[in-house]
Amino acid sequence: MAGPAPRTVRDLPAHTADLMTSQERRRLLLRDVDLVIDGGANGGQYARWLRQCGYRGEIVSFEPASATFAVLAEAARADDAWHCRNVALGEADGQVLLHLTRTSLGSSVLRRTELPARVWPHDTEAGTELVPVRSLRSLWGELGCQGRRVYLKLDVEGAELAVLRGAGPVLDQVALLELELPLVPMHHGAPTFGEMLDFLTARGFSMVALEQNHSGDDTTGQMLMIDGIFRSGSVRAG
Repeated sequence: MAGPAPRTVRDLPAHTADLMTSQERRRLLLRDVDLVIDGGANGGQYARWLRQCGYRGEIVSFEPASATFAVLAEAARADDAWHCRNVALGEADGQVLLHLTRTSLGSSVLRRTELPARVWPHDTEAGTELVPVRSLRSLWGELGCQGRRVYLKLDVEGAELAVLRGAGPVLDQVALLELELPLVPMHHGAPTFGEMLDFLTARGFSMVALEQNHSGDDTTGQMLMIDGIFRSGSVRAG
């Protein structure tokens, strides 16, 4: 029969004040990173946040929508180590039809399901734009990635797996990977959470952290997406 717990053991509170913040985690992970590839940069919010986290290395941001890219380029104008490309990342080089949304935050090469429209009714569809697309495999040399510790961040609205497949063998040279992962269907034809994890595991990535990145569906309590951070098993730790 089990006895009472020792007096020195205390129950943890439901919420603790000393949890590591997302900013603190990035500060640790980016210490030895030479280059951040920012896929799906939108207006540059993520890159600006990395600067607030203390990262001072090179950032290359990719944003395909022309109007949004103008905002991104202006945000990066005074930062000599922050470069921008008006290109989508994808599985192969070419062109792709981008489905635009009113706030630009939901713009994607994939059509959205009904769920995002219900949760974010202000971010309605706003037409399409034909944009250039490049694979990471073809860009790797251009970006000067060889021999550098690369942190790849992808927030490309359901097309993350296509970008990873397009990286081909150079994906093995990515030291750290940050992805937006769906918990429920958000885009038609997008991979599931499980399919994403299976792909990453097969390519030798291990999970570092899962972070909540939005408030969720306030009518059901359903979390829609999370940010996943993964570490490569093939790249020597810095």
